[in-house]
Amino acid sequence: MTDNNTTEIQVVLQKEAIDVDDQTMTKISTKSVRGKSEIVQITDESFTDDLIEIDDEMEMSKISNDMVKKLLMCDKNEQKIDENKKTKDSLPKISKEYDEVELLREIAKRPLEWFKNMKDVPDAIAKIYYKDISRRWQQSEIRIKETEELLSNVKYEDRSLEEDRLEILGELLDKATQSFEIFEEHENRKVPYGHRVVLEARLLIVFNNAINLIYKIINEFDKLKGDQVGVNDERDQLRYEIRYCDAVYTEVHERFLKSYLEMEW
Repeated sequence: MTDNNTTEIQVVLQKEAIDVDDQTMTKISTKSVRGKSEIVQITDESFTDDLIEIDDEMEMSKISNDMVKKLLMCDKNEQKIDENKKTKDSLPKISKEYDEVELLREIAKRPLEWFKNMKDVPDAIAKIYYKDISRRWQQSEIRIKETEELLSNVKYEDRSLEEDRLEILGELLDKATQSFEIFEEHENRKVPYGHRVVLEARLLIVFNNAINLIYKIINEFDKLKGDQVGVNDERDQLRYEIRYCDAVYTEVHERFLKSYLEMEW
């Protein structure tokens, strides 16, 4: 028996071509179809997530492609100078240095998470990205000294909860600085620059997240004064952060070795 009041829903698939790098992907979207008494909108959530990731990759590829084009233009102009045997001052200059500075200025605005998809970027481009990674290492080294001073300036009584809290915060700081040890261990290994950018960015993320957590706790330090339960919860959180740092260091160390040995990861 058929219920005449049942709403019929028909899903209409629409295909749309999307160009990503040198590949063409097909986006399948759905269209709401009017039934007898209502409109039902059907969405594909998994495709939305994929599309966000594709947009990130397309943005990264656009910057890379723009830089490649600029470098090629510079090479062509240098060839013309050689062929015509003209001095550099007699021709309009297209400065590689200027193009690079312009790109680095743009990259400096990006969060560290932006580098996660750059594993397969050509060395010619990844070397430029790596200059920004080097700059961020220098900034992070300054943060170590600042954080040490921050912890040393906190006043506390002997055998107090505050003393215990500062002790574990110091342990987290020590663990965060181990990211520099991993970096230095692999600094001179022959590794593709794209791999190096991804892995060192991961170390910098862990380091800065730990330092940010220390600053957050110190800024609200008095909120847990005399609160044993709150201090215990805070300690558990910091212990977890320390274990997480260890896990990331192990993963990054292994991937550096695989890259050096030309193994996949």
